[in-house]
Amino acid sequence: MALVTSRDSTSTFTHRSKNFDVFLSFKGEDTRLGFTSHLYNALCQQGIHTFINNNLLMGEQISTEFFKTIESSMISIIVFSENYAFSTQCLDELVKIIECKKNDQLVRPVFYDVDPSEIRNQKGKFGEALAKHEENFKDAERVQRWRDALYEVANISGWHYKHNCTEFEFIQGIVEEVSNSKLYRMPLFVAKYPVGINSRVEAIELLLDIESNDVRMVGIYGLGGVGKTTITKAIYNRIFYLFDGRSFLENIREKSETNEGIIQLQETLLFDILGNKNLKVGNISRGINMINESLCGKRVLIILDGVDDLDQIEKLLGRCDWFASGSRIIITTRDKHLLATFGNGLSTYEVKGLNEHEAFELFNQYAFKRNEPKEDYLELANQVIRNAKGLPLALTIMGADLYGRKKPEWKNSLYKYEKFPNKDIQKILKISYEGLDETERDIFLDIACFFNGQYMDYVVDILETCDLYPVSGIPKLIDKCLLTIDQYNKLSMHDLLQQMGREIVRQESPRMPRKRSRLWFYKDGLDLLIENKGSDKIQGIMLCSPKPMKVQLKEQFLKMKNLRLLIIRNLHSSGHLEYLPNELRFLDWPGYPFSSLPTNFCPKKLVALNMSGSRLEKKFKQIFSSETLKYVNFSWCKYIRKLPDLSKAPNIKELDLRYCTNLVEVHDSVGHLEKLEVWELSNCTKLRILPSCLMMKSLASLTLSGCSSLKKFPDISQEMKCLGKLALHSTGICEFPSSFGNLIGLKSLLLGNHLVHLPSSIYKLQHIERLSLYGDVIFPKDLENDIQPPCNSYEDFPKYVFPSLNYLSLNFFKIRSEIDFILTSFCPFSLESLYITDSNVVTLPKFFGKFERLHMLFIERCNELQEIPRLPQSIIKVLTSNCHSLNSESSSKLFLQFGEILGLPPNISCLGGRSDISMDPQLSRRISQGDDEYEIILPGHDIPNWINHQSVGKSISFWIGPEFPTFGLCLAFGMDDDYSDYCYRVDITINGSRRTFKRGILFKNSFDHLWFFCRPQSSLQKQFQDLKLGYRNQVELSCEIFFPPFAPRKSTPFVKRMGVHVECRCSPPPPPPLNSSIFHDNYEEVQPRGRRISKRIVHQRLRLSHLRGPGFILRRLLCPTRSTSRQLLLKARKLSSNNRKRKRALVARSCMCLCGAQASCQCPKEVCSTYSAGLASVCSMNLDSPTRDIRTA
Repeated sequence: MALVTSRDSTSTFTHRSKNFDVFLSFKGEDTRLGFTSHLYNALCQQGIHTFINNNLLMGEQISTEFFKTIESSMISIIVFSENYAFSTQCLDELVKIIECKKNDQLVRPVFYDVDPSEIRNQKGKFGEALAKHEENFKDAERVQRWRDALYEVANISGWHYKHNCTEFEFIQGIVEEVSNSKLYRMPLFVAKYPVGINSRVEAIELLLDIESNDVRMVGIYGLGGVGKTTITKAIYNRIFYLFDGRSFLENIREKSETNEGIIQLQETLLFDILGNKNLKVGNISRGINMINESLCGKRVLIILDGVDDLDQIEKLLGRCDWFASGSRIIITTRDKHLLATFGNGLSTYEVKGLNEHEAFELFNQYAFKRNEPKEDYLELANQVIRNAKGLPLALTIMGADLYGRKKPEWKNSLYKYEKFPNKDIQKILKISYEGLDETERDIFLDIACFFNGQYMDYVVDILETCDLYPVSGIPKLIDKCLLTIDQYNKLSMHDLLQQMGREIVRQESPRMPRKRSRLWFYKDGLDLLIENKGSDKIQGIMLCSPKPMKVQLKEQFLKMKNLRLLIIRNLHSSGHLEYLPNELRFLDWPGYPFSSLPTNFCPKKLVALNMSGSRLEKKFKQIFSSETLKYVNFSWCKYIRKLPDLSKAPNIKELDLRYCTNLVEVHDSVGHLEKLEVWELSNCTKLRILPSCLMMKSLASLTLSGCSSLKKFPDISQEMKCLGKLALHSTGICEFPSSFGNLIGLKSLLLGNHLVHLPSSIYKLQHIERLSLYGDVIFPKDLENDIQPPCNSYEDFPKYVFPSLNYLSLNFFKIRSEIDFILTSFCPFSLESLYITDSNVVTLPKFFGKFERLHMLFIERCNELQEIPRLPQSIIKVLTSNCHSLNSESSSKLFLQFGEILGLPPNISCLGGRSDISMDPQLSRRISQGDDEYEIILPGHDIPNWINHQSVGKSISFWIGPEFPTFGLCLAFGMDDDYSDYCYRVDITINGSRRTFKRGILFKNSFDHLWFFCRPQSSLQKQFQDLKLGYRNQVELSCEIFFPPFAPRKSTPFVKRMGVHVECRCSPPPPPPLNSSIFHDNYEEVQPRGRRISKRIVHQRLRLSHLRGPGFILRRLLCPTRSTSRQLLLKARKLSSNNRKRKRALVARSCMCLCGAQASCQCPKEVCSTYSAGLASVCSMNLDSPTRDIRTA
């Protein structure tokens, strides 16, 4: 297993740091020059780090440092002698040792010429000593602690010297046991450079849940060399002291190859936990029973490292049903399936490779002995790190190999690594490969050489005809961590594993490529074809030249009778190809340079055929005589005019004919391919004839977009439940048959060109989720009740609704009444996205604000758009660009609505505006805690006044408090010429730490628009998770504009203005007591105390201001007295018709609103959050604050 994975100190992985192995406690006058001295020397000679106190005089007080020495020792040995108890120092040591025993320190007594019962019963000299202490000390509790400690230690198993052997032999017995105990309690070495371990250890500790008292088993799996053993050692060090017994069994796979190895593992397990070296199990069966019976009463930690067979676990742990409560079992393996046999009784954790930063640090530690590489080695170091793909084993070995070498040696070594993998790395990785059977090895090698990155189903279909049983074989490779499947169902193999597989093939014949089973290096394949040196050993060829090559091909494949897989790219030839092997299962030859296939080529086992962009135009009918054929790609074949009869290839699953610009007719048999799932015909501009009828029960996707000559859509004679996607836009079809309604499974429909009339059966398509319409598409109206979907109970709810619709796109609509009909008739309240472009829309429906799931609203180049009535509260992104009829008033209203939805402008009422939207607490919580980025783009260039920080230019700065707020950023761009697109990036810097806040593209004609982005609190918190905020934190946002590579640099766009609205995180004031009036003009004077101000001063200068909330007036005054340091003092009075004169105390204190906003900010800074003298304290604001109205006061 590999060393490692974040830069942490090694001590992180042990429960505590120990300075000494053994601490000796003894009575100096009795044994210092005799027994204790001999014991100390014997321990030291054995390499046991022992502390002995030769300096402390009798009767001297024990220092704190001395106590720390006891605490930092692994084992304490107390040498009891005749006069031990007469020493108060010894007794205090003993009490401390007993305390440490509770924290897992091992304590062992030596009874030297003393009987344990004398100590236990506190008789004889020990009783005499304690009686004397009671007379001399008034502290009875201290003496009792001594008595308790003596009693407890006397009951601990130790060593009793009875003079039945020599003192030397007695001491040797002690040393041997201490040595074994030291090893037993010794932490494991984790890694020279422990990078990235902590986060993984903590994740596994959550699965172990040490606090719970049940039995927990955790399986850790991952690729060889990824660090499973290293991580497990770190876990062991952190928790082993919590258990009655513990054992770490390493390299189980290797040690279990013989019965003797299994027996040795069993004996090691018993010794680790019981500490008895003399236990012999005899045979495996007896060993299993001994383990079960001996350990079943102990709370144990057992780690089985490197398991590759369930039998190994059973021979060590039996049926795994005997563990005592609180026990923890950890198993590491490369085989995920092995862990699955335990079912729900075992939690699993996959160890993945290091991330980019961790890999960079680990490699640099080995290659340069520091965190950063040498400056001129940076690119070379990055090349190694890229090749290692986060595998700690590779980073460690290659880093150590390159350490101290010069740059030419580095370059030469890197070239060698790519061509000839490092043997030490290969040795570790190859272990999993060697555990495969013959067919699984062939699958692994085929994927390593040809199919890495391909879709799993595609590869399975191809290899199935090769008799390799991939349905069971590929999952086996995945379980052994030799393969992974991504979210798109693509197979992925680590680069080093792929390199290992290819090296295995290369070693079949290192000097003669023609004798290898597979060729993947294009030069080997090219030489083979040029020199015509093929052989029947070759099963697969991949010849992908980096640049076009011309080779005369004729009969080169004649010698390769067993060729299964052929992949060719960038190869040009002339004349006629005379032979291709009939054993081919996979023929992938884009740009096939010949007009026909060899006449004798009749592949009966062909599964996948890719000849996109080929010159093929005739004599290819024979390839469709294979029942195994499933994938056909003739896209971009400009010479094909007619697709032949495919009835003899009934198992075709995918048929790609895109951009066959001369294709006119598709044979009628294609319409009856029951296994066909994907049929691509887009941009076949001359296509006129399709099958008259479609009876394709498996068809899931049909694309006819861009078939401009196609006038007629086929009849759908029966219901097609599988067809989910149909693309028909930009065709010549103007009307559809009534059988169109049989496409009942349709979820995505794209249609339209100019004027298209739909049949009434369109309303049967009740599962449509995405509807994209181009041009004027006319829907039937005034339908009979029996074909209408049920009406919703909401008033004004759509009548002819598609109830599952969540995405609607209207493009190039000119008939306004049709737009209104679609918007008011088809959109359920569950609509999530609405796109309208280049259309004559004037307004949106009045119930638009009720769309409770709408996230996206994009309206572009709609010059007649005048109004958007109300934005739904669920909205996330709004884009209304180049809608010139949307005036500034309408834009401002939308801006205000968007801000209110985000809960950003808390001061609308103070600005003369009025908000009639009540903020839903759940929505507010969703915004602040979610990860969505909110965005609105509207015509205009004046930043709204409610945005509480504004500046001219491309940067702005302000202050925030100790919590991350929600940020809203508004940008106004300027440019003299808006002919092109540009890139922009906004950076945010908090206390000098810089991150990217937003990046994107400024599209052409969008420079007279306002761009507003909002980042919720949780998003910022995650981005700055490594930054701890102080009480006041400076924030700066800056915007940079970049030229795209294709843009001519004639003029420079710039940032006109920036605005930032910051949600104030200051605490709101608490409510006043319900039964009280607040602040009348008559009250008793309060004398100054510290920053408190007397009532006389409060009366000197009053200025009227308003406090948000009903029934309150806020008064404030400026007090330039020396004692208050120019504080703004506030007075609050509740307006009441019953204005009774009641005396209340008033206390004024200073505070500062941390958002530091300009005058428009109405954060709750005026009222303090405490009460004094029964009612309220009133806060002031420091005049150093940037609040403008206070400065001018």
